[in-house]
Amino acid sequence: MQQRIWSWVKWASLAVSVGSVVLAIALMWLAGPAEVETATQTVERPKTEVESPVIVERKDGEVIWQLRAAEAKQQLDGMMHLIDPVLILFTQQGREVTIEAQQAWLEPIERNIQFQGQVNVRYEVWTMLSESLVYNSALDEIHVPEKFTIKGKTISARGKGMRLNRNSEKINVDQGIWIQDSDPQWQGVK
Repeated sequence: MQQRIWSWVKWASLAVSVGSVVLAIALMWLAGPAEVETATQTVERPKTEVESPVIVERKDGEVIWQLRAAEAKQQLDGMMHLIDPVLILFTQQGREVTIEAQQAWLEPIERNIQFQGQVNVRYEVWTMLSESLVYNSALDEIHVPEKFTIKGKTISARGKGMRLNRNSEKINVDQGIWIQDSDPQWQGVK
């Protein structure tokens, strides 16, 4: 008799186990495929582009220069590429030197700026044109390594390799200059 009871218990437990597996499968089948929640994460990439940036360099409370551009893009090498940049240098005597170009590259740490493409410099009544220009922040000077032309009220000039110091407003030409003056009275010639 005891053997019969154990036999019934064994078969009953097997039936309960198989029944629960069949019930679980049936319930899963009736429920259909489970909807998987997809969390849409809006991870923003760091902005590498800026519209209409303005950068100002100050020293001892005075503005040394102000740089504006139509747009700026951060490059992988750390330099900032500027489109249609305009740099205004303020001299010690309160004069402005305005530099415009098609594009420029700013080194944010050293604050040097390399201008490229139809560089136009305005200084009082003078206008200078060149294809490239570099503002060296450490030396506080403009360097025009290539050919340039200058036009004033009565003077026109062309040369190569010019430097303008912002503090002293001194101009040095490294590789020679040709000057034509339509009003030579200042030289004592009549």
